[in-house]
Order: sequence, then C-alpha cells, then structure tokens
Amino acid sequence: MMKTFSIGGIHPSDKKISKDCNIEILPVPAKVYISMAQHLGAPATPIVKAGDSVKVGQVIAEPAGFISAYVHSSVSGTVKSVGPRKDLAGNFVTHVEIETEGDDWAEGIDCSDTLITEIPEDNKAILEKIKLNGVVGLGGATFPAHVKLSPPPGKKADCLILNGAECEPYLTSDYRIMLERSKEIVIGAAIMKQVLGGCPAVIGIEENKPEAIRVMSDAVAELQKTARGYDGISVMPLKKKYPQGGEKQLIDAVMKRQVKSMGLPIDVGAVVQNVATSLAVYEAVQKNMPLISNVLTVTGDCLPMDRQHNYKFRIGMPLSYIAEYAGGIPEDAAKIISGGPMMGKAIAELDASTVKGSSSLLYLTAAQTMRGTESACIRCGKCAEACPMGLEPFLLQKYARNGMMDELEENAVQDCIECGCCLYSCPAYIPLLDIIRIAKGDVIRIIRGRVQK
Repeated sequence: MMKTFSIGGIHPSDKKISKDCNIEILPVPAKVYISMAQHLGAPATPIVKAGDSVKVGQVIAEPAGFISAYVHSSVSGTVKSVGPRKDLAGNFVTHVEIETEGDDWAEGIDCSDTLITEIPEDNKAILEKIKLNGVVGLGGATFPAHVKLSPPPGKKADCLILNGAECEPYLTSDYRIMLERSKEIVIGAAIMKQVLGGCPAVIGIEENKPEAIRVMSDAVAELQKTARGYDGISVMPLKKKYPQGGEKQLIDAVMKRQVKSMGLPIDVGAVVQNVATSLAVYEAVQKNMPLISNVLTVTGDCLPMDRQHNYKFRIGMPLSYIAEYAGGIPEDAAKIISGGPMMGKAIAELDASTVKGSSSLLYLTAAQTMRGTESACIRCGKCAEACPMGLEPFLLQKYARNGMMDELEENAVQDCIECGCCLYSCPAYIPLLDIIRIAKGDVIRIIRGRVQK
C-alpha cells in the first residue's frame, strides 16, 4: 500500500489540464521590475542605482540579515529606477526597474546544456555557491536554501526529502521539470545529500503522476550506474491526498515522524526541499547560475487547450506581459490566482512582477469563486476530520470571533498551515480559513512579543 500522511487531508479534483504542455521559454520583455522581497525573511538591500549598467546574473541586491537572500538581475540593460512598486498583493515593495538591452551574461556563468554529474567535495564551497546564487525554496515558502541546508548544532539530518507531490490542483510546473530536467534534479539532490552528511534522499511523488515516477526513477538508476555519489537516493510513490506537499505532511508520509507544535522538520531529522529547488541547486553549484528563472503554469478551465502553458520565466517579468503573451485574459475569468486554488493568493495587481517562487497564473470563473451563503455551524466535525494538523477549526473560529487569544494559543492556532481543507469541507460555508488565518497572525505576534521581552 502506498504511503501517505496519517492525519486529515482531502481529495480535490486534480485538474492537471496543462500536464502535457512542454516548458516554453518566454521572450525577455522590454522592462523588468525585480522585487527585493521575494524570499522569506528580511528584504534584500539594493546595491545598484539608476543609470547603472547590469548583466544577466549580476548581483543587484545583498541579503539584509541571516534569513535573507541575494537578488540578481534577470536581464542585461540599464537600471531606470530603484523604488516602491506594488507587488502581487497590492503592497508597496522596493523594486529595481531595468530596461532591457540585449542579453549579455555576467562572466563565470555556464549557460550550456552540458550535464555535469561530478559532485564537488568541498561542502563549505557548495553552501557558499548556493548562498551567493540566491537559491531559495521554490515550494512556496521561499526560505533561503543555504540556511535550511545548515542544521544548527545538535541537529542532524536523517533524511533529505524532495517534494515532487505538487498536490495543488491545476499546477503542473513541477511535473514538467521532473519530466524534462530529471537528471539535474537528481544531481541537485545528491549535492544536498552530501552537504547534509550523506543521509538518504527520498523523492516523494504522488501516484497520479506515473510518468514522473518512471522518469525520475530511471534518472536515479542511470546516475547510480554511471557516476559516484548517487547511492542512497530513491523515488517513493505516494498515495494522492492533499496537502501532501506540506512539509510536515510529507515528513509523516515518508518517515512516519511527527513534527511537534511550533517545531521544525530538522527536529525530527528531516530536511525538505522542492524538486524545483533541487534543480536550482544543481544550476547554482554546477553552472554558477543564479536563481533568476523558474517555471509557472498558465491554466484554468476557461482556457482552451492551445492556451494552456508551462512557461520558463525570468524574475521581474510583469504578469500583464505574460498574460498578454499567452493570448490575453479570458473574458469569463473573474479572478486570477498566483498559486493553486487551495493555498494560492488572488492577484490584486496584474502589473506586479514575477518573483522566484511564482508558480502560476490560474484563471477562475465567477462560478468557481462563488461561495455559498454562510449558515450556523452544525457541529458535524468535518473540518476537524479534514485538518492535516489535527486542529479543531470549528472551535478556533469561535474563539477568533470572540477575541479569545489565550484559548486560540492553547488550541494551537499557530500550527495552522492555511491549507484550506477546513473551508473545503464545511457544509455550512463558514469562512473558516479566513477567520483562522487572521487569528493565527495575531497570536503569532503575541508570542513573538512575549519572546522578545
């Protein structure tokens, strides 16, 4: 029997409409707007100014703290401005505006398709390359990769888990890179495995992606036969269940270990990285390639098949440019989502630009976004059954609506992963996720304030 996580979960329709669409390379636009806040932690500090000339891959911003990341230019050209611009949520964030001129790359970057399988032996140098090339987690959280690959004293990695679940409906970018860049992903896994002390590495892929399971398994087998450093890497098919791509859920599925409340994966000996992150690690270490591009899916039921796409984009591309290149916004699209329908966020500003972690332009119709009329909780318990964190959403929303902060903390609202399983399951159409998300933020601020004192 295939493995999966043991608490809660739901089974929304896959809707992987674009799964057979090969990755296409988007042409470079006339201008890009590169955000300084596209990773978890402190926004990067710009080191360029208006009038400066830059090349592709050149550093344009440095980390502003331990949890921060380098940012590089994704194009060559002239810096036109450095200042505030609206992001996906409509908030003003510092951006570097660059007018494109040609496509000249910084020295030392290997842009060839040559596969490099030999893994460097200097782990310190590997981590430095990952850091200097601005690699962050591409599974959603965008946590700086070099930090996650450097466990604190007293902590040891027993297993590196690569997340190839892509459990969100509609999204297919990870699926496509597993098919088209499988060996690079495996090499990235071997590099991270070595840095972590040689622990086993498991690539978890859900059963609804049999082709990815086959291709990734073949890549692992071939590299194990032809190169050194690839022992201990395996592919694990997983039973389809949402939100299997959540760190704690994936650890439960693969290792059968539970991360405690407010705990971290390394507390149970796990390090989790997305398959796209593994590809970025390969490019950073073997090619000295900064993280300036990623793959996103353009999809939705209101798009015909010839307008479904998986695009390789460069960071800083305006979403309006991508939408127009893909044929324009469908007439019956009522909402555009960045990410999947379960955990993605509605795009408030289409002139906002792509960031390292951008994963989709998902078009939803009015019917798909319509919520039912809220009624009283009937105490059915479906939200609690579905919660993958073992919480009681019906109780948390009651405490939240009554401002009961102590009770919210005691019942671990801070552990909510905002997956939306409760909202999906509620027959009373109570906006559980919205209420709990706000309450979670309030409680976390209280906890941090208490710690700082």
